Amino acid sequence: MTALKPSRSELSVLTFDVGGSAIKYGLCNAQGELRCKGSRPTPNEPDSTLEDFIAVLKGIHDELKGQGENIDGIAIAIPGCVNHDGSMRTGGAIVYNYGVPLADKIEAAIGLRPVIENDAKAAAAAELWIGALQGIKSGAALILGTGLGGAIIINGSVYQGPRGSAGELSAFVHDVPHFTADRSCEAQNVSATGLILHACEALGLEHTFTPEVAQRKFPLDGQKIFELYHQGNETIKQVLDDFGYETGKLIFNLSVVLDLEKVAIGGGISAQDCLIDAIRRGTDKAWAGNPNSGLEPPLIFKPEVEVCKFHNDANLIGAMHQYLERHGYL
Repeated sequence: MTALKPSRSELSVLTFDVGGSAIKYGLCNAQGELRCKGSRPTPNEPDSTLEDFIAVLKGIHDELKGQGENIDGIAIAIPGCVNHDGSMRTGGAIVYNYGVPLADKIEAAIGLRPVIENDAKAAAAAELWIGALQGIKSGAALILGTGLGGAIIINGSVYQGPRGSAGELSAFVHDVPHFTADRSCEAQNVSATGLILHACEALGLEHTFTPEVAQRKFPLDGQKIFELYHQGNETIKQVLDDFGYETGKLIFNLSVVLDLEKVAIGGGISAQDCLIDAIRRGTDKAWAGNPNSGLEPPLIFKPEVEVCKFHNDANLIGAMHQYLERHGYL
């Protein structure tokens, strides 16, 4: 017998936000409201496996069920390119997720088939649904994390592309004259990692940067950088200004192609007002310094730059939106 579909008003979905260092979770209703929030470390050591990862998800599910919570479904926001069938083509910083039928594996372990979405596309969906991007036709979300999560909005919807790869801005070439160089991609520049890298270099601090996230060693993190900023450290102030300008140049290039109305900035460091201010200044600078600036009427319109309304919860809420959409609740 086919189980009855839960009503929209009663729906409770376990949403996960998988990052390079932590797996956040919460129970979400159809209005995008979260409860029972928590987090667990992401298995991301060199010897971590897909089985370790699924065991964490199952452990959270079983713990909540054991507390008497109702769970009607699972929705996951995750790094990498997600195929339409819930399998992974790439896994971002989580190397064991490359090329695996992830939805099948999770369904076999937990008994519920998950909706799986790229993390940045989930954040954009949340902001387009009930957040900072409501009502726009053309926009973008830039999620500053371990890499650069990107998502674009075309005709009022998060654009997936025919193979699910649209908006993979981490791979966007940052330094075109050095197309093949190490750190030539936006993932190592316009991201929380990029900010930390540039701060370490500007301060002359020893650090280790490798493609393997678990093997990177930085003497600074985002919190320390902003502490130094608020203490008046002039070197860090310049690093933040430079970071804002690099982000502004990326926003300019995206606007050339997409005629953006608004850009939402997310990720943990987006909670810092000084960062958003630096990106707004950098965007102004990118427009003012471009050879096409000053034309009236303008050739390229400058979009508004906003902070994501939901900050660290955007991926959880966006995963819920995608669940509602794919199960016919929207």
